[in-house]
Amino acid sequence: MIAPEAISHKPASNVALYSVNNSLQTGLLAKLIAHELDLDCAVFREFSDVPANVSLLLIDCQGEDFNSLNGIARDVNEHPSGSSAALLNAEYGSEHENLLDWPCISGLFYIDSDQDQLLRGLRSLLEGDYWVPRRLLHHFLDKNRKTPALNTQPDVKLTKRERQILKLINDGATNADIATALSVSEHTVKSHLYNVYKKIGVRNRLEASNWARNMPEHELI
Repeated sequence: MIAPEAISHKPASNVALYSVNNSLQTGLLAKLIAHELDLDCAVFREFSDVPANVSLLLIDCQGEDFNSLNGIARDVNEHPSGSSAALLNAEYGSEHENLLDWPCISGLFYIDSDQDQLLRGLRSLLEGDYWVPRRLLHHFLDKNRKTPALNTQPDVKLTKRERQILKLINDGATNADIATALSVSEHTVKSHLYNVYKKIGVRNRLEASNWARNMPEHELI
């Protein structure tokens, strides 16, 4: 019999770092993330090698042109796992910032982000929150907010679980909160969110919350 203390408990979360930069710095960053956050963090040079079940995908912008990054964001966004991603080494005022329009991109770290900012941001992202510079958040709100329509919502067929998740999103719950409330994994929550976004025709959590706000309360129970 194996003693309880000898059993290895693998971390529930794992991070994939996609980078075309085959450098010592990239490897050290992966080790830092794994050590400080107590999880698995592997580096991948080919995007096709990144496993589909990662909790968070970090995309290194250095060495990639915008079209390549846009294609990667599209692949992540369309994957049924609903995994979220964050950009590393983004340039100020560049097209990198436009990638936040993709619902799967939940965070952005500029090229001069320090270690403390990175680790705090990664913890937030793994808890289902966003990590976006305030300037970009203001820009996003200015660009996307509009006067709510007074017409009724279209007839969308949501399952009971999807309605529960939509209500929790409207209440401000994170993915971790939803997983705890419904006794399911965060991976399951992400899969449901992916289906909900497609059904109601929204791109992200904020738009889903706005959509739910216009629904009668009894229809979200």
